[in-house]
Amino acid sequence: MVIILKKISHRVLSMAFCFFAIAGLYFLLRAEFIGIIQIMVYVGALSILFIFGMMMTDHKSVGFGPERKKIHKVLSFIGVGTLLGFMLYGILGMNLQPSDEQFIGSAEAIGIQVYGHYVIALQAAGILLLAALIGAIVLARKEAE
Repeated sequence: MVIILKKISHRVLSMAFCFFAIAGLYFLLRAEFIGIIQIMVYVGALSILFIFGMMMTDHKSVGFGPERKKIHKVLSFIGVGTLLGFMLYGILGMNLQPSDEQFIGSAEAIGIQVYGHYVIALQAAGILLLAALIGAIVLARKEAE
């Protein structure tokens, strides 16, 4: 839906629903902590960031190219359907044994990993997000002038 819809506000909303569905998959995999983090970070923060970016820029003049012919749409649909068929064949053909083990990653273990072993990557991601925010502000100011 993010690709198909015409209005950018509808695209952002469908992206938020997609993130929420991914959080539901985490809950089904018994990874409740990661599911809650998915909801807070992606559904909450990242979707709001996209909404702010959408409001700060003029997106009405942006075009996505010429309209594709019907044969392109049909071939794309067939290709995606074939890929889905292969994936379902592979997933349903797997022989997985049921397990009653609990998810072993606790919030403490994840915190030790993120703030211990991967602290440099976490800091780099923060700096990258700050640079993106400053870039969005600069672009919005140029459009206002």
